[in-house]
Amino acid sequence: MYRYTPDEIDYERANHQAKVQDRKNLDVKRIGNLGELAFEQFCREYLPVELWEWKNEEAMRRCNPESFSSYDFEVFGYEVDVKTSRDVSAFLPETLLDNDPDDDIIVMVWHRDKEDSLIMLGWERTETLKSKAASQEKYSGEEPEKLDHLAARPMNELIDLGPNTAYMNQKPKNPFSPGDRVKKKGDKDASVAIVVEVLPPEQNTGAYGVEMEGEAVSVAFPSSLDEGPGNWETIHPALYASYCYDQNIRLYTYKHSNLEFEE
Repeated sequence: MYRYTPDEIDYERANHQAKVQDRKNLDVKRIGNLGELAFEQFCREYLPVELWEWKNEEAMRRCNPESFSSYDFEVFGYEVDVKTSRDVSAFLPETLLDNDPDDDIIVMVWHRDKEDSLIMLGWERTETLKSKAASQEKYSGEEPEKLDHLAARPMNELIDLGPNTAYMNQKPKNPFSPGDRVKKKGDKDASVAIVVEVLPPEQNTGAYGVEMEGEAVSVAFPSSLDEGPGNWETIHPALYASYCYDQNIRLYTYKHSNLEFEE
């Protein structure tokens, strides 16, 4: 099992993207977004980035409607869909197959009532689920022990049950977050800019398609933000990328090591 605790930026983006995508089912969509973020963090920590792709990464980062992809991730060439629920009965083989029979693999993520912590229970191939569903229909057996009374188990019991695999830790290493005020390092006369996006480490393409050594950070200058239709300073920093994208505000991409915090 793998535990994921969303930070404020992730939660705000998950909620706002859900509003953009499906206001009628806001809670369901937000929880689904958090489940995708949980699996993305798992992949980033334990799987080489060359071998997986999150189909909705940009849609989540910029709070845009999702692509029309029928699945959430592609991992090792398999189509993977993430299912997130508070009710563990949603993870029974027959239920999973009824809701999503076409993907290669289904990832199961359970969340707490407050949505402040999620547990990735594991994954199953749909072919295996079909076999289990057929067996359960023929024989009455007990459900997997890992689903038994999950909601009543203490969180600290689940924290240490990490995957038995190499820990790769491919999370961004730069210190910046959306909303930070930065300037070009070593330049006393440099203009102050606002961090809008911290791009995933593998997306390090700068201007003119040239790859940079290091992680990319996209910023906007206050003068450009002021030209927008609203007061950008009243917007949550998690939504700056969405605001700049919608208002066509120009972003500038820098290598993170070339920036420093404005004092």
